[in-house]
Amino acid sequence: MNERILVLVRAIPEKSERYGYLICVAGINERNEWRRLYPFKFSYGEGLVDFGKKDLIDVILEDPDNDKRKESRKVINHENLNSKLNDEEVLQRIIPLVSSIEKLKKEEASLGIIKPELTGIDITINSTDIYDQQKYFSFVDDYLERREKVKMPVELRYQFKCKDETECKGHNIILIDWELNELVRNVMRNEKDKKNIEDKIKFKFFDFMKTRDLYFLMGTHFRFGTWIIIGLFYPQKRKSIQLKFNDV
Repeated sequence: MNERILVLVRAIPEKSERYGYLICVAGINERNEWRRLYPFKFSYGEGLVDFGKKDLIDVILEDPDNDKRKESRKVINHENLNSKLNDEEVLQRIIPLVSSIEKLKKEEASLGIIKPELTGIDITINSTDIYDQQKYFSFVDDYLERREKVKMPVELRYQFKCKDETECKGHNIILIDWELNELVRNVMRNEKDKKNIEDKIKFKFFDFMKTRDLYFLMGTHFRFGTWIIIGLFYPQKRKSIQLKFNDV
């Protein structure tokens, strides 16, 4: 089958015994149905994945080999349409889909988007070493598979409630996002003090995010079914956007 996908998440690559490193992509099709797409082969710096968030891609899909999650599809071929949407266009697509973890669980979904009300952040600096990208990806993969034994260099968990959800008693969920990894690597090139590193991460991922129109892209782990924050979307608050339009 052919579908046109708005890419919302390019997840941190995971290691596959069969394919090497793979990127899992999450997005929505023309009918605003969620899709988890793979395998996209990846090798850092080789440009094997020619699209990013907010891009439109055409994909040829078939049913996955062994993934029973209803949103998952196997990609046979893809084409980047070179038609990146702006934040306002993305908002128009995703706002009707905003849900809560409680509703997503009831629907037996494995992908979704929520509007969080941030209540706190927990940042743990386990190591100030700068790892090459592939090694870091292995840390993430090992952590998700054996999280009681393996520590990622930096772990970030958000405390939040799902906005407008009366059944939500609050969540504490880890962020697995490429943007966090890149920020950490850039900071650690010049900074080794754990407190200073933590302060810079907190400023970007908590203080700054509270000034934005923040959304969490949520996904479940393949084996355990636990919810993970797999991506962030944080355009300017819409009132600010409207003020800018009025100034033109």
